[in-house]
Amino acid sequence: MNSSSTSLLSFFLATIIFGLVAPATADTDNGVCTPTADYCWSCSGDTTNATTTYEVNLKALLASLSLVNQTNYEFYHNSLGDGTNKVNAIAMCRGDIAENDCRSCYTAASVILSQNCSNQHQAVIWAINCTVRYSNMSIFGIEEDEPTKFVPSPNNTSNLEQFKQVLNPLLKTLSEKAASGDSMKKFAAGHELVPGTNQTIYAIVQCSPDLDKENCTGCLDDAISDISNSTIDGKDGGRILKPSCSFRFENNRFYDLAVDSLPPAPSPTQGNTTSITTKVSPSSFFQLLLSLLCISSALF
Repeated sequence: MNSSSTSLLSFFLATIIFGLVAPATADTDNGVCTPTADYCWSCSGDTTNATTTYEVNLKALLASLSLVNQTNYEFYHNSLGDGTNKVNAIAMCRGDIAENDCRSCYTAASVILSQNCSNQHQAVIWAINCTVRYSNMSIFGIEEDEPTKFVPSPNNTSNLEQFKQVLNPLLKTLSEKAASGDSMKKFAAGHELVPGTNQTIYAIVQCSPDLDKENCTGCLDDAISDISNSTIDGKDGGRILKPSCSFRFENNRFYDLAVDSLPPAPSPTQGNTTSITTKVSPSSFFQLLLSLLCISSALF
């Protein structure tokens, strides 16, 4: 069996498996999530008939996501059909996710969309490891801020004011780094210690890489501004999800440390010790000792 056949078989098997998953739960904001919020999605637009050419094209396009390869798995976009039956799709994986995990996420996300949204012209699904969206309208290179999905941690943060003083600047710094990415990846990860506590905030931000720098920055700025008026405010972690961008923060590291763009600064104690060790060599020590002996002889 060739790789294409294997991938398509995996897609259809996943359809059966996900049909057995516990039903999604609705939230007060846009969309629904699985019970653990590993997948959240929102369907919109006019409804279609299951036998329409549009839905046939949609299901074929979603199935093609399982065929991504090493060169295009991080960001994939494609269209299928013509005129009113044309479907446009965009898929991107989280910036620290390996190819196999990315493909698995695409497959699972496509199955959920096929089961829950295929009778509507537009939808987006946010997974822990990827985002997939489709529309009957052009979406490539166009910033889309809505719908917005909030996924808060169940836990409130301690030291709220100190936490906020670190969180927003951290997200802003990471947003600037992500927006400066290339046409395949606009992603940044980093962490920061909350002063006066033993708590560290770990965060990732990401834009759809077809956006230019200005639109990526604008999308993330809007998402960060949403914190204060959302269920995320005051929590020790959470996600704000938009079709074109998203961010996540937690009080424990959840991403690959290799992608961390904000390494911790060395502590002052370590820095001073290193400096002294480097500068005081054995020869320098004996020269200093000889000088002291000479001074002592002259005085006494």
